[in-house]
Amino acid sequence: MLLLSYIFAGSLELALIVKSYQIGSAAFAWSFGFLFFISSVSIPVETSKIGKTIRLEFKNLGVNTAIFDFLSNAFRIITYLVTLSGLLSYILGLLIAYFITFIFMVIIISKYSKIEKKS
Repeated sequence: MLLLSYIFAGSLELALIVKSYQIGSAAFAWSFGFLFFISSVSIPVETSKIGKTIRLEFKNLGVNTAIFDFLSNAFRIITYLVTLSGLLSYILGLLIAYFITFIFMVIIISKYSKIEKKS
């Protein structure tokens, strides 16, 4: 399910890149392009042996990063769909997508930091 969420988020990011170029905004296209790059890089990392080992190590420490990654992807997917439907502007969609990504990274890092402090 996590892998599918990365694929779906990446495909919507690609659609937003194309739409950004169609409306003549290279800045939006590059911004969505960076999010697309993150999603694209995550797919081989998730499926590699090292990626699975890292996830298992985090899980053994008590941090289930997969649920946070899935929720981040799900919220970004919703944001992208609302942006593509025209209910959100491209700039607001970008800001929300980056905010979601940042917040979930902070959550994972803070959970890991709490565990490190205990041990």
